[in-house]
Amino acid sequence: MTRTNHIRFTEAEISALPVTEKRTRWHDTQMPGLVLDITAGKKAFRVYKKLAGRPTPLSVTLGDFPALTIESARRLARKAMADMADGINPNDSKRQFRAASVKLSEVFQRFLEQRDLKDTTLRGYQQLMKCYLADWQQKRMADISEDMVYKRHQKLSQSSRAQADYTMRTLRALFNFARAEYKDSANRTLFLVNPVVVLSEKRAWNNVARRQTRLRPSQLKPFLQAINTIRDEAIAYRQDFTVAVCDYVEFTAFSGLRRTELLELKWQDVYLKDELFILRDTKNHDDLELPITAPLKAILKRRKEYKVTDFVFGAKNRLGRITEPKKVIQKINEQAGLSFTLHDLRRTYCSIAESLGIGTYTIKRLLNHKTGRNDVTAGYTVLTAEELKEPAQRIVARINQYAGLAVEAPVADMDNIKALFSEMTKEQKLTLLASLVT
Repeated sequence: MTRTNHIRFTEAEISALPVTEKRTRWHDTQMPGLVLDITAGKKAFRVYKKLAGRPTPLSVTLGDFPALTIESARRLARKAMADMADGINPNDSKRQFRAASVKLSEVFQRFLEQRDLKDTTLRGYQQLMKCYLADWQQKRMADISEDMVYKRHQKLSQSSRAQADYTMRTLRALFNFARAEYKDSANRTLFLVNPVVVLSEKRAWNNVARRQTRLRPSQLKPFLQAINTIRDEAIAYRQDFTVAVCDYVEFTAFSGLRRTELLELKWQDVYLKDELFILRDTKNHDDLELPITAPLKAILKRRKEYKVTDFVFGAKNRLGRITEPKKVIQKINEQAGLSFTLHDLRRTYCSIAESLGIGTYTIKRLLNHKTGRNDVTAGYTVLTAEELKEPAQRIVARINQYAGLAVEAPVADMDNIKALFSEMTKEQKLTLLASLVT
């Protein structure tokens, strides 16, 4: 930069400086280190000075002219250069101030913006903040103490131990996010402590055990009978929504799929002739190709007759599909004398698959459970709908067996017949042919 870019800062001199598209820098001859950067129609005061231990000069923004007067800029520059002389980075002080003033609601919003969340997950987070941390949203993160966390967890535990743990796990995630988001120039976090750690230190987590409920083998018969009874009655009275929910519940029982993933199934992803369907953008953000077994095929053919939208389990509402099947499920429970949930059906399907000795990777694929990144074998295990069909049919057959339904004997294909025939002796082949002819 040439000598001509050094002037004594006065209001008249700065006001007269031309604004250019390319940034220009002017140095104050009265206070070395104080500069004025002009760019994009703005004139900004900065301190531009070398800091001990840094290979390049440090730039500290003080404010814009004329909102910040020249005298105020010189006063702030003196303070900034005094800090720099002591080895302190003034920018870190600004970051610390911003971090100290950031509110829970701000961190939550940035947390959501940087994550690719499903709509249901997003709504869950928003509901949690609204219902359980509403009075904390405008609090500064720095003001949320371990004592506050402990007391709020204790209070929430009185109404729901599981919800109390979930709320605090979410709060812990927000503090961990803030630790990574707010750092100084040396890449050190400005949030040194996560107050939720107090729950571990005091062993206060409720650690609610996962639900283990499922339909027992003896309950499958009244369960399916109740679905058929209610559905037949709904068909007779043209209660299409009830028919759709019954089909949906039965489909869940014979597939073990997650609620929303199945409800969002569209007809464009159903291939009846090929006997497969595809779930798009699932919980783990992957598409999933699955086989259509006999009971699923019967359900899909019936759904074709009741098609009202692009969704398989369509409904005449804003979304165009079933959103809340609770009332019909309650009716099925009353009819069958049970108390099942949709996730109970998923656990039932998985338990039957395990009892049949179906491989772990196959079960994971059927249920769309993602394997860990450190599982190298899983990366080499690629199962198509065709390869999943046989184990899926075995699960369906066992469900039908428990329900006392007639099960068609599997028909051996030609390859199996040929393989069996090739293992026979000549005498055995002649005997078999003679028995077939007579």
